[in-house]
Amino acid sequence: MKKVLLIFAVVLILVVMFSCTQISEMLSSKAKVSVVLTTGTEGEGDTTKPQEYSDVSTLGNFRNEVPWIKDIQKLEVKVSKFSYKYSTGPGEGKWATPTSVDQVIDLVSLDSTDISWLTFDIPKGAVIVALAFEVTQATVTINDQSYPVTIPSGKAKIVLKNMNWAINEDGEIALSIDWTRSIIKTGTDSYMLVPRIAYRWRGALKDLWAIEGRITHNGTAPTEPLLIGLYNGTDTTATPLVLKMIPVRREGNFYLGKHKPGEYTVVVWNNLTFTYEGTDVSFNATEATRTTFDHGKTNATTKLKLTY
Repeated sequence: MKKVLLIFAVVLILVVMFSCTQISEMLSSKAKVSVVLTTGTEGEGDTTKPQEYSDVSTLGNFRNEVPWIKDIQKLEVKVSKFSYKYSTGPGEGKWATPTSVDQVIDLVSLDSTDISWLTFDIPKGAVIVALAFEVTQATVTINDQSYPVTIPSGKAKIVLKNMNWAINEDGEIALSIDWTRSIIKTGTDSYMLVPRIAYRWRGALKDLWAIEGRITHNGTAPTEPLLIGLYNGTDTTATPLVLKMIPVRREGNFYLGKHKPGEYTVVVWNNLTFTYEGTDVSFNATEATRTTFDHGKTNATTKLKLTY
């Protein structure tokens, strides 16, 4: 009888220890969220929610790249604090204790590489409601000459609201900064920073059903802006599903969004010339290349390699 009681006691202790371990793991279960800085324009990427929308058309976006923008060598901003607002139940949630980062970031360098900015832990199942960070200083370098950039008081603290992302896995939040339209020339050698930022969640399914790729010219990155259109099927006389500019700084890389499986055609134009009349934009171009492909037939993501 004593032997049976002893065995029962040992089993009971093991069950309690195992249960406590499971409960502890459940209570401490967290996901790692990385914040990545990248370059991009409004409407690019998955689950994109722009901080601001432009009041011009897609073609009109090219108009904002005024000549002096191309002379910018660096646009350095100093970010001093970062925080995020999250909710684990009913209610609006709470802000995490701000993290001091004091990091200087060259936004121009984002054209060639993403920057892994920081990582934080958050309970799995929690909902990220908002992000916030503060820009305290900015400098622009044009033709080897540096100029201070004014930061309006209303733009120093940037708050990205209404995210509502339920975090159940490790992943990334990509902050896409359209730096060419984040700086304004206010006078001779005078500049102002007005950040234009979009954001998206990069989880395990970030590339699912995406159509993306790269264009090269004679084996290298294009040295001219390109225009790319995506058409349903093979009829390129119809209205394109997507029509967007590929600036030189993108080095031929493009993202056309997520689309249902099917047959699509991509057309690329070069030798672009634009004519502006008020808010109307007209252009002339030469077709550089085109390809028709089956999207989603053998892979849920289509990565195109185009050349002209």
